[in-house]
Amino acid sequence: MVRSQLILMEGLPSTGKSTNAGILLTQLERNGHKAWWVHEVARPHPVLFFYEAYMENHEYDAFITRHPHAAATLESFIIRRNRSVGIDLLELEWHHLDQLGSEAYHGLCQYDVWKFSLERYKKAALAKWEHFVQQQMQSDEIVILDSSIFQFQIYSFILADAPLTELLPFIEQLYAIIAPLHPSLVYLHREDTNDTIDYMIQDRGTAFLERIWERDRHRPYYANRPEGAEGYKMFLRDYGTYAKALFDSTPFAKLALDIKDGKWNEYVDALLRFVDLSDVAPIEANYPNRIYYNAVLNQSIAIKNGQLITPDGGSKRIIPLSASEFRLHDMPVSIRLQDNAIHIGGEQLCERWTATGTVFAAQQ
Repeated sequence: MVRSQLILMEGLPSTGKSTNAGILLTQLERNGHKAWWVHEVARPHPVLFFYEAYMENHEYDAFITRHPHAAATLESFIIRRNRSVGIDLLELEWHHLDQLGSEAYHGLCQYDVWKFSLERYKKAALAKWEHFVQQQMQSDEIVILDSSIFQFQIYSFILADAPLTELLPFIEQLYAIIAPLHPSLVYLHREDTNDTIDYMIQDRGTAFLERIWERDRHRPYYANRPEGAEGYKMFLRDYGTYAKALFDSTPFAKLALDIKDGKWNEYVDALLRFVDLSDVAPIEANYPNRIYYNAVLNQSIAIKNGQLITPDGGSKRIIPLSASEFRLHDMPVSIRLQDNAIHIGGEQLCERWTATGTVFAAQQ
């Protein structure tokens, strides 16, 4: 019997967090549990901040005083918490920009959490985690949080050039907040971080490392460090050091899996034993090879040999949930075949094609 109401899936990039979170979600459901997988870039995210404006209540009230016309638009999707509000900036940009206007939009963007100082980020993060736990204490579902308690926090602190001694007490505060959910932690890693860097280059290419460095190059961490891919490699080595220290300090049930040898069947068996789940086989299902198109997005997806081909060319294995509904193996997005079309459901991510309710019509 699974006791945890919260399973934390952690590890450096390219260690299989999302794939194994998907396996956990599938097996929890097949074993009769109600479960919710929160992907790293889920939108809106219950504990992290991706394209989200965070405002304390008094700041939001002042904003509405300055822009009274914005109230009706924002009230349709604003997220209210105890002492603050969250605003999905992608939802706003994609669907409500004309009603809001550029001046009000740019005003909200000043509250994008990615622009916050580390001190203000910590305050916002603690409040958001507290609200999440309050909500989940009223639920009987098991939540899988992917890349939330280690990865996002490590990125936030290292990019601010904050030492491990500053991160550790913050994580201890998060541990105290989530304790009522009886959390457990799964940490996927390669003992030598350089092995993960080598795998990442093989899997994603050096250009990926350069893009991440380019995105973050103006953050304090990179002020006196190498440029380009070499700078990001240094970041990842520091990440590995921080993550090991956080794992060692974790006070609740935890499992570390060294994945260097690539024996994934063994790792999955160990994962399922850790959470006390049986390995239940999937149902049989068929899905025709076909291309589907959405005119609004001007994007296509395709089903080909049991894989969903995403608009950017990614290949996602299809996991059957029923005869007509399926989920993708490494993201909590579901697809439903109905009326000669694919209907997108499940959890929406920061990629626009994953928005709930998006429909892709079959092409002749």
